[in-house]
Amino acid sequence: MTSPAEVRHEVELTSEMQRQLLLLTAGTPGADWRVLTYYLTAAPIGQTVREVAKDVAEALRLSPGSVSKSVNRLVKTDFLEVAYRVGAVNFYRAGPEVLALATATDDDDQPLATVSHLPMRPAEQ
Repeated sequence: MTSPAEVRHEVELTSEMQRQLLLLTAGTPGADWRVLTYYLTAAPIGQTVREVAKDVAEALRLSPGSVSKSVNRLVKTDFLEVAYRVGAVNFYRAGPEVLALATATDDDDQPLATVSHLPMRPAEQ
């Protein structure tokens, strides 16, 4: 768990990221997708969502128990992570799975650099 003062890079939630997240969460209950989408759009990715689960449940028209179960599943699968805790209340932000998608590029399979050798001059005799 990190402190609330820890600075994290903010990234944009792109349509490609949303598509990948939808496919990655395809086997989970529908409430999980709704809860994840809520958290990813309630604050810039990488920043803490400062809303309690009760407020999230009301906004999504889900029961607090459903939201709690979804959040627990999303934390276990690294889609969300606990940013910090105040008393018995956890506050969440995007987890490592989301951040990995956010920082992945099409060039990930490309080498960082290529090496070319310069032609050598013949040794002087």
